[in-house]
Amino acid sequence: MVCKKKIKSFINILNERQIKLCLAESITGGNFAFEIIKNAGASKIIDFSIVCYSNSSKQKILKIDNEISKFGVVSKQVAESMAKNAIKFSNDKSTLALSCTGQAGPEKINESENIGLVYIGANFNKIKYSFKREIIKQNRILIINQTINEMIDIGMKIIQK
Repeated sequence: MVCKKKIKSFINILNERQIKLCLAESITGGNFAFEIIKNAGASKIIDFSIVCYSNSSKQKILKIDNEISKFGVVSKQVAESMAKNAIKFSNDKSTLALSCTGQAGPEKINESENIGLVYIGANFNKIKYSFKREIIKQNRILIINQTINEMIDIGMKIIQK
């Protein structure tokens, strides 16, 4: 389950610091944007969310053909590039971009990696970040929800530095 307190705190901090949020979602399929948008005050902080679930959408919209070819779609480099290229769509001065790519299962995208492997990318103040998480859950929905919780935690840490 996505932590409602955590989301409200995240929205409040983004609002207080006048930071806009841009999302490039793959594994979460737009659910992160939904969790934010269903709260009052979301319009003050969310700029957009791009759901790039397929490889071709990541290539066409976010222009990350080389990263996918070289490192695979579930990789640190793809997560970083998703966030870096998504932020380019924003006109706001202070923007946090978050992205996610991973394996929620039940089928594996890459046989050498486990279900629950997630990479989260971030871009803030022209600094790019990436985080690897191995979410040990048996259920696809639980992996997606935990990815959202991780993205909120990461976003909060980055903007509070």
